[in-house]
Amino acid sequence: MKMLESLVPLGVRRAVLTGSDGLVIESVGRGGPSAEILAVELANLTRALGNTARQMGGELRRFTLATDDHEILAVVFEGYCLGALLERGGDRKSVGNELSRLALRLAEQI
Repeated sequence: MKMLESLVPLGVRRAVLTGSDGLVIESVGRGGPSAEILAVELANLTRALGNTARQMGGELRRFTLATDDHEILAVVFEGYCLGALLERGGDRKSVGNELSRLALRLAEQI
């Protein structure tokens, strides 16, 4: 597929496309955590936050997780999750825009 390559020049350390099963469909990047671990964790977060969103009367579309050193931005669509790991202070706006653009393209193809 190689659709996620456009995230690398934006400073993304790792990006993963996964389904609700947590299996890696596509990934790019280097460094920890591995693509497999990131995919499983994104699937788990999507399930948990999806339940919370439904209790609030909506559907989960995106979420962000931040630590002292890193951030994960994720977009949820059509039963899939596309997430990107970047260093804290990175260009979140550009990464978020690219994640949304990719999600729209992927939703058309899936």
